[in-house]
This record gives sequence, structure tokens and C-alpha cells, in this order.
Amino acid sequence: MNELPTHRLAERLRAGAVSRGAWLFTPSADVAEILAGFALDALILDLEHTPTSLDLALAQLRAIGAHGPTPLARVDAADSRLIKPLLDAGAQGILAPNVESAEQAAQLVAHCRYPPAGRRGLHYTVCRAAGWGAQASAYAAQAEANTLVVAMIESARGVAAIPELAQVPGLDMLFFGPLDLSASIGVPGRYDAPEFLELWHEGERRCREAGLALGGTALPGHGAARLAARGYGLVTLGADVGFLRAGVAATLEDPAHRLASTAEAEA
Repeated sequence: MNELPTHRLAERLRAGAVSRGAWLFTPSADVAEILAGFALDALILDLEHTPTSLDLALAQLRAIGAHGPTPLARVDAADSRLIKPLLDAGAQGILAPNVESAEQAAQLVAHCRYPPAGRRGLHYTVCRAAGWGAQASAYAAQAEANTLVVAMIESARGVAAIPELAQVPGLDMLFFGPLDLSASIGVPGRYDAPEFLELWHEGERRCREAGLALGGTALPGHGAARLAARGYGLVTLGADVGFLRAGVAATLEDPAHRLASTAEAEA
């Protein structure tokens, strides 16, 4: 890395443009490299649910490259010890799951920001994110503007806490996790349930009023265009696993590849 990577997502958010992203649930550098070749603005490495490691995450970051989609990483908690090495390795933003209080949000920000805004350790003299130190000064100067700090809203308590989350300096985006959000009110995966839609839309309204960037995932009937109209700055269109399953299913259903049943073949 001889120069700092571009931060496509941050640039688009500042310009008011809507970005499309995808999740990486397989800890595969090859899959990350393949998806990085498409017109996506962000790829999110999952270190909350995926059986992965920092070594595999580093391989994914290298595969995505310096000028492709912005690599973000979801950790297991707002105070995760993974945050520091992921940022030093080149992740350009951190998502923390199920943030429900200003205290959690403040912890997240503190781990992602250099002093005096936070307590992230200064390692830019030698870390990969700063070109192994070759771009130390530039990285240090741009780190706050080019490191997205994202709190995930995944419960009714999280929605209620949005006004207080918005008061935490350094928090850039709220990202709605629909499955856990629906489960928090007893309707897991029922995205057409009136109570889920009411909670979801209330969360969106509170986020817009707070002036924070809004992120979330596309759902049936709620694609990227519709979410953009509701103020979203980042919409994830799916995940590597889902793309693979959908591709195989479509191929098997293609009439050109369908084989006659035994009964039809014998007729």
C-alpha cells in the first residue's frame, strides 16, 4: 500500500449520494475479491456471527483492494477488542450490533477515534492502514473523517434510544438490522407485520430528525430505490451466501438445464 485507499462510502455520504453494499458472511478472500469487482460501494466483513479470524479478515481486506468498495467490519460488541486491529489492518469503518444506550455508543466511538475524541491507540507509524507507516501523517490527519462509526439498531429499546444516541459526538450512522429488530417485538422475520413496520418507520423518523446517516438492508418490497426515498445513505442488497444460493437456484431452474424425470424419460 503506497498510498491511502479511497473511501468511496464516506465520499458518497458527504455528497448526499445513496450507496449500495453487501455482507461477507463467508471468511473467504476469493469471495471478497469477486464481489469487489461489482458496482458496490461497500462490503461488510462479519466478525460477529462468522467463524473467522483476524488473519482471514486481513486476507479479505487485501482482496478487496485499495480502490474498490469501502471495507467495513462488524464486530461482536461496542467494546470489542477486535476494533483496534481491524482499523489498523485497513477496515474503514466499524459496525457494532444492538446498540441500546448512549453509553454503548460512546464506548464504540472511543474505540474508533484517536485522542482527544477517543482512546484508540496510535499505531499509524507502522500499521497497514497507513501504508505500513509510509502515509502516517496523512492517515492520522484523515482518520476521523475517513473512519465510519456505525451503531446498529436491532431492538425496540434501540429505537427508543435514538435521540440519546444522536447526542454522542463521533457517531456517524445508525444501521437497522431488521431480523433482530422484528424478533425484539415477537415477530421474527415477519417484515410485513404492522407492528414491525410501525417500529421500523419510527426508527427511521427518529434517525432523520437526529441528523445521522441512515443505513439498512433491502427487504421484500423495500428495495434500494424505495429506501433511498426514505433517506437511507447505505443499503445492503444481500450477502455472499444469498447471492451464491440464488445463483445456483436460478441455474437449476433454467429450462436449458432441467432434466426429464425418470417417468418422463421412459414414456
